[in-house]
Amino acid sequence: VMFQGGQRPLAQAVPKARGFKSLRTPAQVVYMDHLNAFDGKTVDNALLFTEGYIATPFHTVKVIARGELKAKVNLKVQASASVVAAIEKAGGSFEKVATPLRQSAKEAEEK
Repeated sequence: VMFQGGQRPLAQAVPKARGFKSLRTPAQVVYMDHLNAFDGKTVDNALLFTEGYIATPFHTVKVIARGELKAKVNLKVQASASVVAAIEKAGGSFEKVATPLRQSAKEAEEK
């Protein structure tokens, strides 16, 4: 397909795809000052999803330090080091857990 008898070769005519496209989905971001709404609760992917802070509970969630945390929360998602320090200062606890996996239709039928 390369030589086409006097015409411009197809490989030259088609524009090249530049750059790099990552297949990894970026983490969903929740800011620390949003956690004040969950005083005394255990915050995980499912709770953040039901409250509308993240789009899906099956992707990684990262808590970013912004604002001030006054609420005592038990956090069970990924967080930056400064957020962990702020949670422990407010009297809460932090536990790093894996991202929950989506159930297949077959597993859902068995239950």
